[in-house]
Amino acid sequence: MVRDLSNFASNNCKIANNNSSNNATVFYRFIGNFVPAEWKDLIGNNAKALSKTSKQLLSWIVYKLQIYYNNDIEELQDSYYSFEKELQVCQRRVRQCLVELQKAGFIEVENRTIIKNNFKLRNVPCIKLLKNFQRFTEKETKGEKIID
Repeated sequence: MVRDLSNFASNNCKIANNNSSNNATVFYRFIGNFVPAEWKDLIGNNAKALSKTSKQLLSWIVYKLQIYYNNDIEELQDSYYSFEKELQVCQRRVRQCLVELQKAGFIEVENRTIIKNNFKLRNVPCIKLLKNFQRFTEKETKGEKIID
């Protein structure tokens, strides 16, 4: 029974065959603020598995861009402090994870100086998704194959 469940979980991760292209599609199903189970074996362009913290950071970025802002913005401008607070890790680890996700080809990070409420904020990470992230729907999980 456990073996069948592990096969079921691994079959739910639908990633386009050409993972090295920037147009590769990554599917997900969010339940609360957990990392989607479909991302268990998620690898990047460098053929390395992502760390647990990087997957958490990626899920938070996808959540903020696609669900919270409803695809209204192209890039996320959020401080390192907000990532630290959300993930309960230090700023150094957040930067390591951003570099790891950037090398894997999932995001593009650019530090900018922005002005917000008449305050100049330096080194604010502006994060843009490079891959196409799409949600699973009930119809797709019940019988239709999307991408093999």
